[in-house]
Amino acid sequence: MSRAERIAENEALCRDLNKAKDGWLREGLPVAGFRCECWRLDCFERIRLSESEWEEVRSHATRFFVAPGHVATGTEPEVEEVVKTYDHFWVVEKRGEAGAVAAERE
Repeated sequence: MSRAERIAENEALCRDLNKAKDGWLREGLPVAGFRCECWRLDCFERIRLSESEWEEVRSHATRFFVAPGHVATGTEPEVEEVVKTYDHFWVVEKRGEAGAVAAERE
């Protein structure tokens, strides 16, 4: 498995864990806490998202929300790109091989 595939698999795992919690938003909470979906399995940062923020990221199979600065560095440029920034989280999009893995795991 390539490094790009491992990065995408790690982020998809975090996304899967977060999907189990998205019901909190549907129960009327204004925001809910989710695990950072960065490439590092040892990351335990929590990100508070509103329902609209959650839906914005989830509307793209290749996008993930990460804590500011939690971007895979030292990798090929096509692996991951920051596509939007907020004060409390950034949205990254997987590219190339990593994007294909992320979309497949959706």
